[in-house]
Amino acid sequence: MLQHVLSLRRLLAGSMLALALILFSPLSALACGGLFVGANQAKVSQDTERLLITIGKQTTTLVEEIHYTGKASDFAWVLPVPVAPKVDVLENKNLFEQLENTTAPRFIVPEAPNCDYADITLLNRGDYAGAPNTVNRVNTYSGGTAGPFEYQVIGSSDAEALAKWLQSHHYTVPSNTQNLIQPYIQKKMLFLAMRLRPGQDASNIQPVKVTFPMVMTSVMVPIQLAATDIQTRMNMQVSIVANERFAPQNYRDVSIDSARLSMSPTPGANYYELVNEAIASVGGYGIVTQYAGPAPYFLNDRALGAPTGTVPEQATLTRFYTSYTPEHMTLDPIFAPNANAHAINSYIELKDTTTPPNCTLTYLKSAAILFAFPIAPVAILVSAAIIWYRRRHRHA
Repeated sequence: MLQHVLSLRRLLAGSMLALALILFSPLSALACGGLFVGANQAKVSQDTERLLITIGKQTTTLVEEIHYTGKASDFAWVLPVPVAPKVDVLENKNLFEQLENTTAPRFIVPEAPNCDYADITLLNRGDYAGAPNTVNRVNTYSGGTAGPFEYQVIGSSDAEALAKWLQSHHYTVPSNTQNLIQPYIQKKMLFLAMRLRPGQDASNIQPVKVTFPMVMTSVMVPIQLAATDIQTRMNMQVSIVANERFAPQNYRDVSIDSARLSMSPTPGANYYELVNEAIASVGGYGIVTQYAGPAPYFLNDRALGAPTGTVPEQATLTRFYTSYTPEHMTLDPIFAPNANAHAINSYIELKDTTTPPNCTLTYLKSAAILFAFPIAPVAILVSAAIIWYRRRHRHA
């Protein structure tokens, strides 16, 4: 999540998402969340936020990257949850990079035309340029540690009491926390509150893994909390692993015009610019499906450090990307299974729009050489015969 640093008051610093997820049961909407950090030079990386959601036989697991720099005391992650989850960290720190390497858009670059030779085959080659305790109207349902974090699962029907509880327990949250959490309290959500343990700092942060003891039939990712202090744009990537392909429900599934992809300075350099244009063309509520197909071979229970059956056999992975400006962060995207949605390959073939060189002269020279090549040996033999004949008669 993206959050900007403000020097005068404690608000969401840097660029913030701290995206939790709202998970839907067939009858009710469940959960959402946000990352809060203090204003004292703390910030969250403005890189794309990456979430991995795995829907297994008995559980639903959220893994999220958190890129944070700043004082450990300024870090707090507050996540609305439907029930008290199991909280852990992901030991496999390379998982998201592996997903990036296998599911991110890749561009097939056509070979540039040239005049070095006559390409009589007309073939082009391409290069391939992851039981509660009640205190002051706030209930504590569970707590513990996970990697560098300590956490508590709390709940209340009073937003003001819950906000004061967080502040009194030294969670660095913005002054308007009461307003931010009120919609989720109305939905009777609990809240997972996390912070760094004493002696830990930003360098110890690992991806957070939150496991819910339920199978979700659709997924909603809440973005409205992250809009509090976004100055320009927030980028989000969501990968869903399940038995079937997923698709956006309340957002337009948009695509780009691949013919407009640039070849320089690097192949596909303007890809995300075109994505933002496509999203803007549908009113700001669009999502690009970047990949939909078999889950990579390395994405298994062991990779997630999870019990057997967490990752479905022959799972399908659907990767989504979207980008928001602050004024459009008012509608939480919902993803649901869609058996009719087609598979999507992550490779995009670029079109060479450069003007080809005038190769007429080169091709004429090539043709002349090809024509002359079989004649040359005969001419040499004839010349040799004439010379031999003349010398023979000269000495006769």
